[in-house]
Amino acid sequence: MKIEFRKTNHIYMKKTPFETHALRQVSTTFPSGSTTAIIGQTGSGKSTLVQHINGLLKPDAGQVIVGGEIIDRKAKRKQLKTLRQKVGMVFQYPEHQLFEDTVEKELLFGPLNFGLSKKRLLKELPDRLAQVGLDETILSRSPFELSGGQMRRVAILSVLLMKPKVLILDEPTAGLDPKGQEEMIKLFKGWQQEEKATMILITHEMDEALQLAERLVVMDKGKIVMEGMMTEIFAKTEELAQFGLDIPESVRLLKQIEEKFQVTFSSYQLTPAQAAKEWVKERNRKGLTPHV
Repeated sequence: MKIEFRKTNHIYMKKTPFETHALRQVSTTFPSGSTTAIIGQTGSGKSTLVQHINGLLKPDAGQVIVGGEIIDRKAKRKQLKTLRQKVGMVFQYPEHQLFEDTVEKELLFGPLNFGLSKKRLLKELPDRLAQVGLDETILSRSPFELSGGQMRRVAILSVLLMKPKVLILDEPTAGLDPKGQEEMIKLFKGWQQEEKATMILITHEMDEALQLAERLVVMDKGKIVMEGMMTEIFAKTEELAQFGLDIPESVRLLKQIEEKFQVTFSSYQLTPAQAAKEWVKERNRKGLTPHV
């Protein structure tokens, strides 16, 4: 599902001494089926931007168009409810949103409220639970008896069960250890590839953006200051530094290899094994020894 911002403004606490311009004439497009990371310092406008996509916030001026649905400052509640059936959001600590007394009720609450078939949902549950690393024995348990990682998986699955056409992830690996972060990234990548949905990630971690996204949007002081494909943006290290951002160490290493050995990698998102294979192939093609 395509998402388009047209000269979108948003002001918090308007006409007070605390008035803050969170978005300033933002215009951008998220192509249907794309994966995009939005990065920037705290207060740059990242969360404000994505909260317009599911109608949590409405523009003070301009428009947001989600799959043909136009959201402006006059958008009605009924219109926003329809929008939220298409746009799922996983908040920074999704486990804090749990409230039902069993996992099964928790998972079914949102989808049933949006009119999905209970019979169909129950039939899908075993496979969907396995998809997020859980099993059926968990359904009768209270979500508040689970481990932190299990709670997060239940909360995330409750969003995925609604089969959103757009999935927004707001710092989804916050508070997780490295293994937990790796598992969450694998989960979201697999889900996006299967569903072909539009996925948008908010993060301040460049490494996380590198692993999950193909496109990058950089925000600063309520404006989009850079956007493009990941490789294109990572080539602009000096510009990124102006906004307090740096490229991931893995990208820095690949760029150093390119410069030293006159090779060009197909992507900066390669695994070490993929990079080594490309490096050897390129050196052989040029008739050069692949040894350092």
